[in-house]
Amino acid sequence: MKGPERTRIARLWKREVLSLRAWRRHALFLLAAISIGMVAWYFQIAEQQGDHWFSFLKGENALWDGGWSVPEPLATFLPMIWVTLSMLLIVTLRDRYFRGTEGTGIPQTIATLKTTDVRLRDRMLSGRILIGKILLLTIGLFSGMTLGREGPSVHVGAALMHMITKWARFPRHLVRRGLILGGGGAGIAAAFNAPLAGLVFSFEEIARSFEKNNVGTVIRSVIISSVFIVLVLGKDYLFYGRIESTDGNWTLGQWASIFLIGIIGGFLGGGFAQCTIKGSALASRCMKWNRWLTPLILGAGLGVLGYLSDGDSYGSGYQQTQQILRGDVQYPWFFAPLTAAASCLTLASGIPGGLFDPSLTVGAGLGQSMLPVVNMVSPGLEPEAVIMMFMVAYFAGVVQSPITCAIIMVEMTAARHMTLPLLGVAVIAYECSRLVCRTSLYESLANTFLAGLNQPSADQSPIAKEPPNQSQKS
Repeated sequence: MKGPERTRIARLWKREVLSLRAWRRHALFLLAAISIGMVAWYFQIAEQQGDHWFSFLKGENALWDGGWSVPEPLATFLPMIWVTLSMLLIVTLRDRYFRGTEGTGIPQTIATLKTTDVRLRDRMLSGRILIGKILLLTIGLFSGMTLGREGPSVHVGAALMHMITKWARFPRHLVRRGLILGGGGAGIAAAFNAPLAGLVFSFEEIARSFEKNNVGTVIRSVIISSVFIVLVLGKDYLFYGRIESTDGNWTLGQWASIFLIGIIGGFLGGGFAQCTIKGSALASRCMKWNRWLTPLILGAGLGVLGYLSDGDSYGSGYQQTQQILRGDVQYPWFFAPLTAAASCLTLASGIPGGLFDPSLTVGAGLGQSMLPVVNMVSPGLEPEAVIMMFMVAYFAGVVQSPITCAIIMVEMTAARHMTLPLLGVAVIAYECSRLVCRTSLYESLANTFLAGLNQPSADQSPIAKEPPNQSQKS
C-alpha cells in the first residue's frame, strides 16, 4: 500500500472512528434512532387507549371494570358530537400554534427533499413540528377520526434525524437527504415492525430513487428503531397476527385472480387518491373562508358517516381489519365505502394523521365483500388470501408504491408464501391507478405544500439558499 493511500485511510479512521467528534456523531445518531422507536411505541399505546376511550363513548364498554357505561341514545350521538368538536380543536391548535404539522407528514418529508432552502427545511423538521405532530395526533387518536399513525411517524422520524445535525457535524449528503430518508424509513419500520418495508419505502416513495451513498444510513436507522420495537413488543410481534391458513399451491385459474383483484383495487385506490387531492384543495380554500365553520362541517361529516356505519368507520380500522382477516365478523357491503369516505374527509381536513391503516381496512372490507365474485372467477381460493390481495391492491392504488405495499403485508402477517401474488396485484393496481391519478397522492400533496409555502405571506421571511459547495453541516 502506497504512502498517500495509507495517509488517506488513516485520516478516514481518525475522522469516522477514533475522534471525539465521530463518537459524538454516532451517539446522537443512535439516540435519534432509538427515539423514533420510542415515539412509534407511544403512538401504538395512544391508539389502543384512544380506541378504548371511543368504545366507551359508543357504549360498548366501561372505562374500568364495573364502571358506568354510556346508555342509548347518548351512545349514538355522543361520538358524533365528540368527533365534531375534536376536529375544530385540532384545526385550531394546528393553525394557531403548529403550522407545518398538517397532513400525514409524508408529503412534508418529501417536500424537504425537494427544496434547497435551508431555513425551510429547518422549519419543517423543527422541534416545534415534532411536538405539534405528537400532540395533535394523540388528540386525533382519542377523537375517533379515521386516521392512522404511520405518516406522523415518518415526519417525526425525519425531524429527529434532522435535529441532530444542529449538534454535530455530518457530511453534506447526509444532512441534505440521508438522515431525512433514514428517519422516515425508521418511522415506517417501527410503526409496523416491518424493517424491509421501511427501507423500501424510504427510497420508493420518499426519495423516489435509489441513493447508494445514503443506503447505509437508512439501513442503520431502520435496524436500530426496529430492534427497539422488538425488545419492547417481543420478537414474535406481528402487526396483524400470523396468517398461516393460506397456501401457495394455486391452479392457473386461481393465479388469474390477481388480474381481477389488481384492476378493481387499483382503480378504486386511484379514484380515492384523486378525490383526496381535490378534496384537500377544496378544504384548504374553505378554511381560508371560515376556519370555524369548515372544521365543524368536516367533523359533522365524520359523525354522520359513523352513524351510517353503526360506528365502524370511527378510528384507524385496525381492529376491524384483524377481525376480517380472522373471519370473526362479516361486515356489510357499505363498510368499505363509508370508511373510505371518512378517511377522505379526515385527510382533506389536513389534520395530522396517516392513511396506511384506513386504506388497508378499506381493502380488507372490499376483499370480504368481493369474496363471492372472486370465487366465481377463481374457485378454491381461501378467504385470507383474497382479503390480503385486496388490501395490497387498494393500498397500492392509493399510494402508488407497489413494492412497499406487498412487502409490508408480508411482514405484518408472516405470510411469505403470498409474496408473489401480492407483488402481482400490487403492480397491476399501480398501473391501473396511474390511469386515474397520474401524479401520486403523496407527490401531489408535497407539490401543493411547497407551492403554498412559496406564496408571500406576512409571517414569511426570505429563506436562505443552501450553499452549493457545502461539504459539511454544523
